[in-house]
Amino acid sequence: MKNLTGVTRRIIILLVVLLVGGSLTGCSATEPTTVVEEKYIPVEVEAVGKKTLVNTAMLSGKVSSETEVTVVPEVSGKVESVSVKVGDFVNRGAVLFTLDTSDMRETYAMAEARYQNSKELWDAANASLERTKTIALEKLANAKQNLANTKALFEVGAVSKAELDQTELAFQELESTLTGQIEQLTVQASDSSLNLTQLQLSQARDALDNAIVTAPVGGIVSKVNVTVGNMASSAQPALSLTDSSNLYSSLSVAENLVNRLTAGNTAKVTVSSVSGDSILGKIDHISPSSDPQTQLYPIKISLDNTSGLIKPGMFTKVELTIEEKADVLAIYSEAVILKNDKTIVYVVEGDKAVAKEVVTGLDTGVEIEILKGLNLGDKVIIKGQTLVDEGHKVKVVVGGETS
Repeated sequence: MKNLTGVTRRIIILLVVLLVGGSLTGCSATEPTTVVEEKYIPVEVEAVGKKTLVNTAMLSGKVSSETEVTVVPEVSGKVESVSVKVGDFVNRGAVLFTLDTSDMRETYAMAEARYQNSKELWDAANASLERTKTIALEKLANAKQNLANTKALFEVGAVSKAELDQTELAFQELESTLTGQIEQLTVQASDSSLNLTQLQLSQARDALDNAIVTAPVGGIVSKVNVTVGNMASSAQPALSLTDSSNLYSSLSVAENLVNRLTAGNTAKVTVSSVSGDSILGKIDHISPSSDPQTQLYPIKISLDNTSGLIKPGMFTKVELTIEEKADVLAIYSEAVILKNDKTIVYVVEGDKAVAKEVVTGLDTGVEIEILKGLNLGDKVIIKGQTLVDEGHKVKVVVGGETS
């Protein structure tokens, strides 16, 4: 029994060893195998293409009217009525305000009376002058004939030399007297006095007419400086009218921009108080000289105000095109980096990043012209370019096929 017991013990120990060994072998067979993947840098690329590049400048301006008229009364007087208010649209000839005409009518009546009296005196003086001339001519003709007869009688000895001399003296005195009368009547019949009273009458009539103040042009009433009961005079503008259909944005540009602008070119104008959308304007005028105070060059951008919503005095944002190039090789500006004093971009060739030295041109701040160093269709790294170096393995995750 003891021997059997020992054999049995050895068999059991052997079985246990075999079981443990099998278990360990099974465990090692099921352990996973570790796979090491090759590293890469994810990038985004853009294919080099041909584009139109536009460089612009954004400036501030202010809306003004090409036609802004101040209305000043021709005569002074107390305001009797005001027919308009700020913002009203008026046509040419419309009544704006009127002045009290009480004193003007009295002045006119007096001027008319003076003129009528002067006219009557002038008519009477002219009639008297004509009558005097007729009588004088008759008297002179008779005296001349009498003198001729006396000379004939003297020649035949019928009258003495004293009688002839007396007749000649009488003729000369009559001629002198009649000439003096005609000259005096001519002065009285002069129209200088009549012209003066006629001028005074015309001025009094104009004053009455000017008491009704009308619009010299059509437009919008932008200012009203008169009120009923107060005095209006030529010393101060009574109203201002603005033609809102003929507006422009005035602004000033620096010397480095003025020669890059051309009259007739378009500009994008935004009037934020009216709309967030821009409208097209046109460069109407570029001053050939700078403002002596600001040293800037004034320019005018004509505006389309068919809606009538834009008003003088509103502020504008004007986008001016200062340089434009069409059909040029271009990429995003951010793709270009400066490295070791060289201007380079990285392109993807196969699955590698390759540095390309480039020569750049016009830079809009978003896109940049490539003059040399790249070809049409090259895949330029535009995101991740600062993380790669020559020969790095890359993987395109956006903007192209996965490599």
